Amino acid sequence: MKKVILWSSLVTIFFVLLQAAVLSNIVILPAMPDLVLLTVLYVSLKNGSAAGCTSGFISGLIMDFLSAAPVGMNAMTKTITGYIAGKFHDSFNLKKNFVPFFVAAVATILKALLVWIMSFFFGPEIISYKITAAPLWFETAINAICSPVIFWILGAFEPLFILHSREIRE
Repeated sequence: MKKVILWSSLVTIFFVLLQAAVLSNIVILPAMPDLVLLTVLYVSLKNGSAAGCTSGFISGLIMDFLSAAPVGMNAMTKTITGYIAGKFHDSFNLKKNFVPFFVAAVATILKALLVWIMSFFFGPEIISYKITAAPLWFETAINAICSPVIFWILGAFEPLFILHSREIRE
């Protein structure tokens, strides 16, 4: 599992920097894709809950330390998302474009729900999503659109992100 966590952490650092340096400066985008969330989804769906939780936690901590979010917020959302997605390990054919599209949309809505719940604990430091506001639905759409591409890219390096069958623990 060390190999999967190492590579997903390296990809997370790359995607966080890409989001901060490049995607945040594209003015035409009303919301930014959460590429780290898509990476956690891929690792979780391919390896199960244990790898999904661990990958989500480490990826979330990296995001917390490299962003202005309160420490623990991204770690919590990515850990829970990784755990839930990992429960669907080997349930979907990720090579079909519609599956990553659908899974990413559901995961983005789950993330919004988790951020809303955590806003009660962290207070005004967290800007939660409003269900009727456009940014949530734009982020959901852009994550869904980006997910087949990200899953395809990560799938090209599948041996780096997949545990051997004897290593998978639920």
